[in-house]
Amino acid sequence: MNDSNALIFSLIGTAMELLPKAFPSWFPPTGCDQSSARALWLCVMGAVQIGLGLAHFFRAHAVPAAARILSAVPDETRGPLALPRPRAVAGH
Repeated sequence: MNDSNALIFSLIGTAMELLPKAFPSWFPPTGCDQSSARALWLCVMGAVQIGLGLAHFFRAHAVPAAARILSAVPDETRGPLALPRPRAVAGH
């Protein structure tokens, strides 16, 4: 997945979330509790779509940025509980 796919996933998910709220007459109640299976399905799948898009942005942009920031911290200020830095392997 690339950034444009993730953005489109999130936009489609947002549209799926808003559709039952914008046009309630399209989703007549079918359950005994006056809920609509169509509206519930759109809300759940919209949340999944938004989650997939946000997960990509988090993995592709937030994690590498945090790694760059944390790797810039000098060894003296890392604290006594910090994990040791990995050693370079010869030949790689």
